[in-house]
Amino acid sequence: MLGALENLLLPALREALGATQDLQGGPATAPAQGDSRVALHATRLRRPRTAPDSDTAPIRDPASLGWQGTLASDAAHPLDFPLPTEAIGELADVQSPPGRILSAGDAYLLDGRTLRFFRAAPGLVVARTRGARSAGYRERSEGRIDLELRVWAKDRDSIDTLLARSLQTVLSAFESINVIDLTDAAPGFGLRMTRLRLELKDITRHFDAAAPTWLLGVARCRLRGELELALTLGAPEEEGRIADVEIHLHGPSNAN
Repeated sequence: MLGALENLLLPALREALGATQDLQGGPATAPAQGDSRVALHATRLRRPRTAPDSDTAPIRDPASLGWQGTLASDAAHPLDFPLPTEAIGELADVQSPPGRILSAGDAYLLDGRTLRFFRAAPGLVVARTRGARSAGYRERSEGRIDLELRVWAKDRDSIDTLLARSLQTVLSAFESINVIDLTDAAPGFGLRMTRLRLELKDITRHFDAAAPTWLLGVARCRLRGELELALTLGAPEEEGRIADVEIHLHGPSNAN
């Protein structure tokens, strides 16, 4: 699931560093050959421990059935994106490109079951709907993801240059990214982060203990936001309902 964050950022890093730069996502080691390597690694997701009655304790709400997927434009009207029949419920949000939630009214209008954009969509259009109540729950809490940029090179100037360029790219990306879907819309289970804020924690530079001929520079960041975990288990169990209430009044009986 942490790979979803890496995959969201790697295209921007590829564009910034060039096609020939050795670039890796996830855990990486020093290169066997070449001049340098850059790696982006989301190392850990965690939820801080909180007391049950604190203001930051997780908030649990009912779950709802829904749909999430990529929309295709109408061939005759390229700015129109119809919702498919399986997109049950009401429109919850729209992303374009993935990672950025668009504001309804500013980027598009919902006309019946069709999204009508005012101008060409900036990337793939991903929509999410929310329908009838489901068994399960939706839980919101504070969340954190630790993110590392690692650069291997033979000299310190290359380390500093590549690390600075990579860090600038990642920090800049979060000026437009406002949501991360960590589960790729897995059926019955969703995990996403919103209200994102990326912070730089520290930068280190030293020889790599596992590959002493390489210098290793590391920039550690922390992504904070609201973590939303949704567990959808299908239709809820039927509940007994009171159909009607009859009231019979009895007067006091006459004693003989």
